[in-house]
Amino acid sequence: MNKEKVNKKIIEDLYSNENINVTYNNGYNFNINNFTNFYNILNLEEYKKHKQSGILLHISQLPSKYGIGSLGKEAFKFIDFLKETGFSYWEILPIYDVGYLNSPFQVITSKGLNHYLIDIESLIEENLLTSRDLTNIDFGSNPKRVDFNKLFLYKDEVLKKAFKRFDTSNQEFINFINTTNLSSYCLYKVIKERNGSKAWFDFALEDRYFDEEVKSHYIRHYQKEIEYQFFLQFIFLKQWNKLHDYAKKQNIEIIGDLPHFLGYDSDEMYFNPELFTVDKRYQVTYVAGYPSDNFKPQGQKWGYPLYDWDYMKLNHYKWWRSRILDALSLFDKVKLNHFRGFYEIYAIPFRSKSAKRGTWIKGPGLDFISSISDLSPRLIASALGNDDIKITKFVKDSKLEVTKTLIPSLFDNIEQRTYPSMVDENTYYYLGNHDNTTIKTKLDALSILEKEELVNLINSECEKLNVPLLNSPYSNFDISLKLNELIYASKANHVSLLLSNVLYLGKEARLNTPGTLDTLNWTYRYLQHDIFNDNIKKYLFNLNKTYKRLNYKNFKE
Repeated sequence: MNKEKVNKKIIEDLYSNENINVTYNNGYNFNINNFTNFYNILNLEEYKKHKQSGILLHISQLPSKYGIGSLGKEAFKFIDFLKETGFSYWEILPIYDVGYLNSPFQVITSKGLNHYLIDIESLIEENLLTSRDLTNIDFGSNPKRVDFNKLFLYKDEVLKKAFKRFDTSNQEFINFINTTNLSSYCLYKVIKERNGSKAWFDFALEDRYFDEEVKSHYIRHYQKEIEYQFFLQFIFLKQWNKLHDYAKKQNIEIIGDLPHFLGYDSDEMYFNPELFTVDKRYQVTYVAGYPSDNFKPQGQKWGYPLYDWDYMKLNHYKWWRSRILDALSLFDKVKLNHFRGFYEIYAIPFRSKSAKRGTWIKGPGLDFISSISDLSPRLIASALGNDDIKITKFVKDSKLEVTKTLIPSLFDNIEQRTYPSMVDENTYYYLGNHDNTTIKTKLDALSILEKEELVNLINSECEKLNVPLLNSPYSNFDISLKLNELIYASKANHVSLLLSNVLYLGKEARLNTPGTLDTLNWTYRYLQHDIFNDNIKKYLFNLNKTYKRLNYKNFKE
């Protein structure tokens, strides 16, 4: 049998129509034969042209008995899950060191990595920890929530025990210290901790403004503490590189997320205040925010300092380029969060209590984008805010793929709505993302009339995209499945699913409510049986198969 016939047989076998009944953990039942007729694929070369899909899941949300998802065996298991179900990539949220709100987007560094995500079991396997070291350590009692207060109290305690057993004289570690660009971050962490973990502007007066005297003092007196910070970064990167290498072998890309802003309390503000618009005392005069929208009608005051783009332009945006290159060294692709900020930013007077007093000011625009054009194939424009003509044109001119989310168009009162039939190829398309409430929550809140209107809209989209109609009787769960089909049937080159929507979970599974200080933000986690069960695998595999989004690299001869 020649190669072409062999390839055809592989694909035909792969696409054999089987009667699969999918039962979710919450009791919902779904028969795959009622889904959509499977397509025939003639050969692998044709299949290579087909579109991709992935899952958005932050590492912290993975199952773990140590209080938070980590870079350990569950992350490897999730990569296997992605491979088995036909996905091509794993999207994660930022993995940088975070501020007191524990938001992955409120970071205190441009480079330092979040040691909360270090895997404890791997340290046990390396004989850096023993089970006795974990005696009386309480990482939290709720396996579905991260208890950041307890992590703050105990994770460092455990990691410092591992550091005591670590051989700091080994050459690999010495080479790391001598070559890494994390030196400033490690020094900042020590200065910060010696000042009671306060923000730099509340440091003791002798430490508040960094200079050579401060630097020499800490290097001379706190060498071991600085070494410990290097150890955390060394271990993180060792575990990360092992995970990333495994993902590559499984043909799964990892897409990272780069926060646009840095916190006022950050290493860059402390060491390099000239990067930001500040006065002579390094005090900000304006901070970033967002005007009234569907998330927060009163607007949002984020408090991030604004970049001094005029200063950055003098050296061709060297700092930003370096930051993006650092991210690309970690990930296969990178989402540039709040991409709109490169075009314009909503600036609010620092002392203003209301976000309504802000004004839009220009960013560097395409001048900056052209300076990173050689990197653009691996970059994604993300979190654009409400679309308008000028932002749409800016994104189009940037030639980057862009993220779009369906839930706001279906349920929120926005001017410009984008439905699946309107999405173009240059898109990463989501039903919902980490900032949205779950689809179940939205559907459960609809009146009978509102639901009928939604179903009419869905069926109109189904007709445009050649997807079977949603026929009566139907449940809210059926509607959610049909919405998954619609985003999959769109022209978008990439479609990303959120596990909370796949599992049809309620408001308890919302990861973040923007513009709030809700203590549940960023805490939701999944259990083993939520993710790693055969019913979910079968449903997702057939969804990818039906809409020609299977990862062709994992289904070839």
